[in-house]
Amino acid sequence: MGNWIDNKNILKWVEEDNHELSDWLKRYFDSSNFYDNRRTLNTFIREEVKRISSDENAHKAEIYKLYKHWKNYEKKLNNKANNVGKLQLELPKRASDRLKVLSNADGVSQSKYLEKLINFAHKNPKQVSPNTKAQPPYELKTRSYCDSGSLTDANSKILKEKLDSIDEKVTKLLTELS
Repeated sequence: MGNWIDNKNILKWVEEDNHELSDWLKRYFDSSNFYDNRRTLNTFIREEVKRISSDENAHKAEIYKLYKHWKNYEKKLNNKANNVGKLQLELPKRASDRLKVLSNADGVSQSKYLEKLINFAHKNPKQVSPNTKAQPPYELKTRSYCDSGSLTDANSKILKEKLDSIDEKVTKLLTELS
């Protein structure tokens, strides 16, 4: 019977074409001798774990530790790509329990549930807190001048007539120049 470390099923999480994993392993093991054409990521990990530790229990612990460190690093890469930042909250136990119940009922993680709450509060600040100082962003309102006859304001009619006369004068000048 062979060593546990040589079992082919222990490194299922290793993808041979994963360049991030390859670069991370080189840094993790402080190894510059990875660029051997015969070596794959699997064999590299097995040889480095054998070099570091001596018995089967130490191999298992080292592989488990390596897997946890890689998943943590992979999560950081994913968070960085998605512009995710960390936020630490100190909540009373009761509020924490309520958050857990609500997020479970919604079928999402607690962080996603908090993100939904923040988005809701941003869109509806008066529903969250009637005394809020948050104001919606300013919307620039433009006035349209159309020929549909919807202009009822006297100033708008005068302005439309002036614009039409300017348009006629510009058209006349352009035709004379050409």
